Amino acid sequence: MAHEEERAAITIGEALEVVANLVGDKPVDESDAAAIQAAEMRAIGATSPPVTGLGLQAQSAAMVNARRIYDKDKTTLAEVIGNATEKLESDKPVTRRDAEKVRAAELQGDVEGLVGFGDAPKEAVTPGGVAEAIATAATINQPL
Repeated sequence: MAHEEERAAITIGEALEVVANLVGDKPVDESDAAAIQAAEMRAIGATSPPVTGLGLQAQSAAMVNARRIYDKDKTTLAEVIGNATEKLESDKPVTRRDAEKVRAAELQGDVEGLVGFGDAPKEAVTPGGVAEAIATAATINQPL
């Protein structure tokens, strides 16, 4: 029997940092902000968005970015979630349930995964974005 080396599970903060490295130049939008806020809530075990932290920073960036014309003037994902492991109040290994919640939030652009007034849900998550990174980490942490 071969000895298998046990590996540490990927945390939510680490998955967010992967996003910052892959698509960090992307300006933060409402969907990103909702996914980041949902991921932060899952990481810290909160049932409602914290009044400070990554989620609030992402929401603020998305609101300001919506009013800016040029991408060069917009806040990027790397600026918000770079060093996420240091910025999160606490962190935990990603689970499939975390991935489901974050995906729903990103698709709906709402931390609760609910459609707002007159808003239609997105058709797909952002390639290389928050929901995709969390889902990949969950699959690695909890293989079928």
